[in-house]
Amino acid sequence: MPNPPLLQLCLLLMALCLTPVVLSAEEERPEDESPWLDQGHRYVSTRADDLATWMDSFFGVRRVDNEAAYSTLRLRPSLEWSEQYGWDTGLSLRGKVNLPNLNERVSLLFSDEDSGSLGDELLRDQQNLSDDVALQVVGREGARDRIDFRLGFNSGLNPKLAARYRYQMPFTEQVSGRFRQELLYRTDDRFGTDTRFDVDVAVSSDRLLQWYNRARWDEKEEGFGWNTGVTVNQRLSNNRVIGVYGTLNGRTQPTQLTQAYGFGMRYRQNLNRKWLFLEVQPGYFWRRDTVEEERNGSAEIVLRLEAVFTGDVEEAFSR
Repeated sequence: MPNPPLLQLCLLLMALCLTPVVLSAEEERPEDESPWLDQGHRYVSTRADDLATWMDSFFGVRRVDNEAAYSTLRLRPSLEWSEQYGWDTGLSLRGKVNLPNLNERVSLLFSDEDSGSLGDELLRDQQNLSDDVALQVVGREGARDRIDFRLGFNSGLNPKLAARYRYQMPFTEQVSGRFRQELLYRTDDRFGTDTRFDVDVAVSSDRLLQWYNRARWDEKEEGFGWNTGVTVNQRLSNNRVIGVYGTLNGRTQPTQLTQAYGFGMRYRQNLNRKWLFLEVQPGYFWRRDTVEEERNGSAEIVLRLEAVFTGDVEEAFSR
């Protein structure tokens, strides 16, 4: 008799494969353009920036979807197993829907609790975040910087007001950086800040190293929460990417504490349809919540499907 979570995932896979995708008609892209790199993302024309945008788009990083010119929704059923937590299943819907009848700068975001970069999604603790819906208004979008404002609600109906600033900077042709600062107010956590700084290094035309850093503060908690890590992704083909990562996170108060660290691998590929992806992510993590606790190691694996619904699948996913 199949394990119940495994049976659920199999049923979801069958449903996704049989689900028709309705595409809206859009203008065809000239053959000499790069379909993965939407013009709204081409802030800096460097090899590092272009390769990072391709990788982040392939892995479905929220930041890329939220800043794209087109609407995108991602349906993600997942199955997880952990030595520490056992079996778990999940089903999430996230992405962005433009609201052109209101204004070209206004869009609706699903699951706005933004991981922002690929690295933030690698710790299991960061994946099970509350589902949010937010209204996004772009205040300014320049060649390298962007300012947007958001009004969001989570599952507890706690409103969140946020203002975000992002700046993209090239260091060399092979190295680029990205800084983002967010100021926010939420009724449950009150005022807070979220600071990020990422560095992308194009090791070769198909290999990308990413170093990510994040610090979070709010009035409800003592000190800062932080996480940092490194990923190395290798493009095996236009349909397959494999990567390895190492990551750790912790808090500065009440005592300096590294709460979790670990390493693992991530493999993602298209299935027989351009809008359907399969992802496998095994890893090993050591965690503890307080200094007094003993740190426990835990082997884990995540199996994830992703169905992508967008205005033009050819534009978003052809290479």
